[in-house]
Amino acid sequence: MKSHFNLTVTLAAATLLALIHSAETATTPQVTKPISDIAHYVFDDSSYTYCDPGYPTNSSYTAVPDAQLEFVQTIVRHGDRTPVHVIPNDENTWTCDGIDEHMYLHGAGQSESNNTGGFQQVIEIPGWNQKFGYANQVWRGSCDVGQLTDHGKLQHRTLGSYLRGIYVDKMGFLSESLERASEVYARTTYVWRTKNSAESLLGSLWPNRGISPKTSIPIHTYPSEIETMYGNSGACPRLKSIMTEITDSDTYQGFLEDQGPLMARLAGIFGVNNKSNGEWRDTWDGYFDILNARQCHAMQLPCSHTPETGKQATSNCATPADVLQASRNSHYEIALKYRDHPMAHNYTRLVIGSLWGSLKQQMEEHIAGKSDDLRFALYSGHDSTIVPLLASLKASNRNMLWPPYASNLLLELWKKTDGSRVVRVIYNGKVLELQDGNQWCDLGACPVDTFFGHIDKFIPTDITTECAA
Repeated sequence: MKSHFNLTVTLAAATLLALIHSAETATTPQVTKPISDIAHYVFDDSSYTYCDPGYPTNSSYTAVPDAQLEFVQTIVRHGDRTPVHVIPNDENTWTCDGIDEHMYLHGAGQSESNNTGGFQQVIEIPGWNQKFGYANQVWRGSCDVGQLTDHGKLQHRTLGSYLRGIYVDKMGFLSESLERASEVYARTTYVWRTKNSAESLLGSLWPNRGISPKTSIPIHTYPSEIETMYGNSGACPRLKSIMTEITDSDTYQGFLEDQGPLMARLAGIFGVNNKSNGEWRDTWDGYFDILNARQCHAMQLPCSHTPETGKQATSNCATPADVLQASRNSHYEIALKYRDHPMAHNYTRLVIGSLWGSLKQQMEEHIAGKSDDLRFALYSGHDSTIVPLLASLKASNRNMLWPPYASNLLLELWKKTDGSRVVRVIYNGKVLELQDGNQWCDLGACPVDTFFGHIDKFIPTDITTECAA
């Protein structure tokens, strides 16, 4: 199987990695039988952590030489969350009640006192095996499936503080206190965790704004039926047929076959069907989610349960070595699907091309002087937002690892003293590195025409026609 990544199948390397990661999380139950016949797809992931991103900081940030900053677009992944895949008999406890969200309704244009009063959303999970509850179908605690955790909110509070340190304190680019809503544009998907992430970030970028409607920041969302911040197969049926071409290819089927023993073992531990259910048969997404979400919170990794009793069999548990290999399989999968497969360009174009069109249009309007007030745009999305953006930019293997929680992609528009403009792209605190053989521009200061010319390849000219099945 050909790959842009280096492959090794030595059992010694696998055993060494398992020992290292087992030592780091000694409280997790270990499997006594070593993993064998599993190819390790080796990436430059020595400094990678899924749990937290890199942040742009005041001390590491420098201006583009001989240029003035004009406009910033920030595309982020939501922060740390509970798993979006649920497995039966989960014995962990997830709590999301350390940071409250209070809401009220207020008539548009009416007095601030004319409101409904405050409300608070409370997630209630009935007692385990309660008479009228669905037993053992979700974890214990106070979190919904896929909900932003308190740590996830703090991650974006941290990111907002760093961005304030750069764009307010260091550069003097953004106003110290937001006085005009026209200075900022914010958009999220219609998902609770992306909205809370945006609120957390903006709350630290411009703190102490109060709750008056006069200082409210509009948060824009598209109806999910026309969402463009991730692959929308409902609106674009062609996405499904392209993905089928990719997953049916010899390269991808060889990958699944090679990693099949580990997938089957983990599916057995999780209590899911990887024989007929495509969600657990054709992708590593769910395995990555279940394992990494728990490892980020130092929780016990899943163990199999006895079907008759539903009791945990602690001798058959996922291990830190499983987390490592499932993660590497997932890294390989997204790079192949979005960047490296012969059909990847067409797929990524239809997944994220409409968002690229919106981002480019914002820049063009700023250059044309049509939106002088707008200085900062925030797009709060998902890993499925960040991945295709990185892939379309031809990010390096190291930057194509699965985006950590709260990953942040900054697109900065600068005007040089000679009147020309350049775009700088910063990903998780560093200028984005490009893939070997795809060094189409220096993203530390890419001429705007070159940048637009590249992303134009990913912007559909007739999305309706191109999306037809």
